[in-house]
Amino acid sequence: MTVHIPPDRNLPSQEAVDLVVALQRCLSNFHARKEEPAILDGEGSDQLPALARYVEARRVRATLFGQNLFTDPAWDILLLLYQGELEGRALTLEQLSETLRLSLNIVVGQVGVMERRGLLDEYRSSPNSRRRRAIRLSPLAIDAMASWFSLALADA
Repeated sequence: MTVHIPPDRNLPSQEAVDLVVALQRCLSNFHARKEEPAILDGEGSDQLPALARYVEARRVRATLFGQNLFTDPAWDILLLLYQGELEGRALTLEQLSETLRLSLNIVVGQVGVMERRGLLDEYRSSPNSRRRRAIRLSPLAIDAMASWFSLALADA
């Protein structure tokens, strides 16, 4: 992965990016060799209130500035799925679409990209409808989200 940092950025930002990239590579290698559960170590209950505030702040931001100004459906999907992991539940594509107020086509497209990158696991499937398929984050994605959380929202 190549990260482009503009020359006017200071060194700590580059160090943080390098740390995240190295962590992702390490976690990818670890999970490629073993089928291990994700590393949450009971921290989930501590993270849930701050994560819920962050998710709500993103919703309020969209209300205040308009839905189309800040478009990052993949990130919003990852946030909701991580919140679901912390609460011990899987989400269907329909639930993601309704909660995020995105078209089902956008959700399906983003989920497809995340599946190809190994970020999602199918939790259960409905033989009648692809939309009713419940999905969860893969162990790699849970570890990456937990790492992001500790870097970005540790003091939140």
